[in-house]
Amino acid sequence: MVSTIDLMEFVHELREDFFERTAKLGRKEFTRNREVSMLSFRDIFLHLAYVEEQHVTEFCEGRPTPWMREVMRIPKDQYTSIASVRRRLKEVRAMGERRFRQWNNPRELAKPAVWVASRKYPLRLTRDSALAQCVTEHLLHLGEVEAMLWQMNVEPPTTFWIDRRVLHGRWPPPKSAVYGARALARMPRPHERPSNESSA
Repeated sequence: MVSTIDLMEFVHELREDFFERTAKLGRKEFTRNREVSMLSFRDIFLHLAYVEEQHVTEFCEGRPTPWMREVMRIPKDQYTSIASVRRRLKEVRAMGERRFRQWNNPRELAKPAVWVASRKYPLRLTRDSALAQCVTEHLLHLGEVEAMLWQMNVEPPTTFWIDRRVLHGRWPPPKSAVYGARALARMPRPHERPSNESSA
C-alpha cells in the first residue's frame, strides 16, 4: 500500500529534479515573470517550500496557526540566487524527512492534525489527510512548471510514479513482477480476442 509518506518522498524527488532542470536555464529565465500562479520558477519552488514547512511543522503537529505570510508573498530580498533557493529546498526536505521517519506507520499517520482554511475555520483531520493536501499542492504547481518547460521546448523530468518507483525497484512490487518484453508480446491487444475464445 502506498502511504502519504511514500508520496511526500516522491514529490521531494520530483521537486528537486524539476528545480535542477529550471536552474539550468540560468538566473534570468529562472526569475522571469511568466504570469502563472506564483509568477516565476523561483517563486513556485519557494512557495512549495513554505507550504511544506507549514504543513509539517504546524498542521501535522496539531497547531492551527495562520498561514505564514511568505506562502503567498515570496520575499524579494531573500533567496536571490539559484544556489540560495537550492539550499532552502534541501533544508525543507531534510526537515520533512526527519519527521517522516517518525510518522511512517498507521498509528502516527492517524494522529490528530489540523488544516487552516482561513483564520476563523481550522479543520480537524488526520496527519495523513494534511500530508495528502501537501502532496496535491506540490503536484499542482509542478504541473505548471512542466507545462512551462514544454512551452520552452525543454524536456521536463518524468512524473510517472510507475517509472520512478516500480521500474527502478524503489517501491513494491519488485522488478521480478514486471512483465518482460516476451510476456508483453504474448498479451492480446485490446482489439484482438484471446486465442481460446471462439470466433463469431
